[in-house]
Amino acid sequence: MNGGEPPPRATVLTGGGVVALVLLAAIARPGAGVSPFVVQVAELALAGGAAYLLDDAAAPLTTVTPRGLWHRRARGLAGGAAVLAGAWGVVLLLLAWQASRPPLIATSGELTVLCLGSLAAAAVLFRRGDPQPGVRVAPVVVLTGVTLIIAGSMLRETISMPGGVSGPAVIRVAWVVGGLVAAVVLAWASRDPAGGSSFRGTDHRDRQRVTSGTTTVSALGVPEGEETRPGTR
Repeated sequence: MNGGEPPPRATVLTGGGVVALVLLAAIARPGAGVSPFVVQVAELALAGGAAYLLDDAAAPLTTVTPRGLWHRRARGLAGGAAVLAGAWGVVLLLLAWQASRPPLIATSGELTVLCLGSLAAAAVLFRRGDPQPGVRVAPVVVLTGVTLIIAGSMLRETISMPGGVSGPAVIRVAWVVGGLVAAVVLAWASRDPAGGSSFRGTDHRDRQRVTSGTTTVSALGVPEGEETRPGTR
């Protein structure tokens, strides 16, 4: 995350943009309800906004820190989760106002799984050396989700979590398994690297190149075993 700072501006803007989108959709067709497609796009956008919560532009400059990775991220993650949850709450209120609110548990479960997947992808990229993975993950989440929604509509297949117990069990199980896998990947990718390094950047690789050499240099800049002895040059 961004070193304990407030949620990234991109996450806040995403939350505001989603609320504005649903509000415009509700105003454009008063009494007709909000299209399910708009609701699904709102979910995808909020999930994409979650990817920015792990951005840390200063990571290459803070290779060593006394605090754990989760400890540094806690404040920003909590603030970002509050922003996304607040935006989703407003969306649900707008949908209820238009009498078009989808099943609460199902849609909120979908959003949770999508956010976990987005965070997991961002955590993997961050661990591999990208200090700002959000800008890469967010568009992929939205575009992939929209593509799947359109493809499912064309094939007359649903990929949304069923709202009732009578819905397809295989889809519900798939969503649950996907959420568990995303949570495991997020936890694995967010482990504190060995040696207290919080970012595997260029400094880490430079230290590896130095220590992998066959000659050890002393503090005087002279290879060990060849220090100047008294009385000699």
